[in-house]
Amino acid sequence: MAESFEYRPVDWVTAGAIGEPGQRTFFIQATSAGTQVTLLVEKEQVRMLAQLAQELLARVDVTVTPDDLDATGQRLREPVEPAWRAGSMSLGMEADGAQFLLEAEELIDDEQRDPAVARLWMSQSQLVALAAHAAYAVEAGARDRCRLCGRPIDPAGGHVCPATNGHGPLTV
Repeated sequence: MAESFEYRPVDWVTAGAIGEPGQRTFFIQATSAGTQVTLLVEKEQVRMLAQLAQELLARVDVTVTPDDLDATGQRLREPVEPAWRAGSMSLGMEADGAQFLLEAEELIDDEQRDPAVARLWMSQSQLVALAAHAAYAVEAGARDRCRLCGRPIDPAGGHVCPATNGHGPLTV
């Protein structure tokens, strides 16, 4: 059985990616009391985390701006060894908007056991930093898009465009 984690509070939390555009792997990482947890996640989960964080912060009149990005301080820390892959994730806040909870549940294919859970409690300022860096991490790998079909173009492998039935030159 995979290990569960309860970091209340986190000392630091981030979402980031490693790899080249089109080949990146996304993670959520947190530290608390000298321990670190890394979770493997999908790009779309990081995108939605950034969006939901901004929506929750807006409820308490806090706006995430480009000035909130600390690209150096929010970088993933070594070792980047995931404890497990996250399936479902949720983000909530206490009624006063001072504390926020990111909860991730392990993706499992064995229904004979309960999934591990990570519960990461953070302050408003930590959520602002997480939201800014998560949005940055998602956009940092943006690839050129085909002008015909809108799909991303792999810089190394090109692109087979369905609009040309797989024929014709690479389109940008």
